[in-house]
Amino acid sequence: MLCQKCHKNLATVRYAEVVDGKVTEQHLCAECLANHQEGGKAGFELSGPVSSARSIATAVSLETGRRRGRRLCRSCATPLTKLVEAGECGCAVCYSSFAEELEPILMDAHGATEHVGKSPRVNDVRSRLNSSLQTKRNLLRSALQTESYEEAATLRDEIRELEAALAGAKEKSN
Repeated sequence: MLCQKCHKNLATVRYAEVVDGKVTEQHLCAECLANHQEGGKAGFELSGPVSSARSIATAVSLETGRRRGRRLCRSCATPLTKLVEAGECGCAVCYSSFAEELEPILMDAHGATEHVGKSPRVNDVRSRLNSSLQTKRNLLRSALQTESYEEAATLRDEIRELEAALAGAKEKSN
């Protein structure tokens, strides 16, 4: 989204102002926000620094930089300072090379240190049965392609059991 003031730069800030119960919202770039703040709007202040992964990362990198000196990834030789400033790892090994420094940053930004996927984690019997069923069907196709008919027969029976269990789980939920 472009800045609603200059219509040139990318809007990075959502600015909302409440006057007499009426909310006015604008999406601004950093420059227009700075100009707006300097422009003399009486009483306008940000509520304080926003806690972000980058600000925490900067603090972590400064602290670790003092303690350990200049650290590099053992694979791609990306320095920790560059990783923190860019907000991106240079390679997969960066995660293990800088594990101690990245863990608090990832916890703050994502609430976890492991990838959980694009759908929320659901502890649902039906979703687990569907996943198992899909896996077994793929294995069955593979077994048939390699002409492993005994394995295919076993997988066929397991698929029937899973389909029956799935039908039972659907009836219980209704």
